[in-house]
Amino acid sequence: MRGAVHSPEPPGVMAGRDRLRLLKAYLGMSAATLFWASNAVAVKLALQEIPQLATAALRITLAAATLFTLYTAQGGRIRLRSGEARTFLRLGLWGLALSFSSFTLGLNHTSVSHAVFVGALVPLAVLLLAWREGQEHIALLQIGGLALSLLGVLFLALDKPAASGPSWQGDLLVAGGVACFAYYTVHGKKLVEKYSSLQFNTYSFLAAALWLSPLLLFELTRLPWNQITWRGGCSLLYSATVGSAGAYLAQYYSLRWVKASRAAVFHYLQPPLATALGLLFFSETLTTRFLLGAALILAGVFVAERR
Repeated sequence: MRGAVHSPEPPGVMAGRDRLRLLKAYLGMSAATLFWASNAVAVKLALQEIPQLATAALRITLAAATLFTLYTAQGGRIRLRSGEARTFLRLGLWGLALSFSSFTLGLNHTSVSHAVFVGALVPLAVLLLAWREGQEHIALLQIGGLALSLLGVLFLALDKPAASGPSWQGDLLVAGGVACFAYYTVHGKKLVEKYSSLQFNTYSFLAAALWLSPLLLFELTRLPWNQITWRGGCSLLYSATVGSAGAYLAQYYSLRWVKASRAAVFHYLQPPLATALGLLFFSETLTTRFLLGAALILAGVFVAERR
């Protein structure tokens, strides 16, 4: 008996499905951009009620728990290849534990707008570290982009809108977090090729949570529980779950249907969107120096990422 012959779908139906997939992909990237942009605001709100070290440790631990739950729900198990446990521990320490801690502490001493534009330097930090490790070659155009961004950082350092506003110490701590995350990106490259993205991030976050567990246990004993409102608690939970796992899942879904080069466009929307949210929630002041510095940073990153 002959099997049924399935006629191909009409071109119009296939085109319609492709458009729907593309629409879902762009909606996913938009959601990821919103989640990441709002993450800085959520952390800033949490810091108003929760000590900074406790906030950093709880963010990592809750994010690790969220990713581990998602990973095991898909049937995943902890399976490490020989000799790679130390690598994950090193990535968890430098790339996540110190990165998250530096960003959280920095955000406690600077504004959302400053933090997100300093954070936008991640691609340049990755480029420099990859060049130092012999993984990348820096062209003249990329050097020009780096110079533009550094000039922008100088304008941010000179930006002092108010006594209670951003400080260079806070910006420097955020920059330290950028350097740590660049380490995570460059030195985790070989492992990313061996593990799925969800598996790699789950292992890395679990390692980071392990490093911060003594700090977390100590901070939990002196948390001002009676002073933490629903706003502070929800902000922390949002940052650790939606701001990390949610953004990751939205981007991971979108990259199934769009090229990474197209998705990268959304990277440039995160700092302006986060700045707008900072204005809305904290009435932050934008000076001419800040606007010029922010424009130079984004322009420098854009130029440096050209190939």
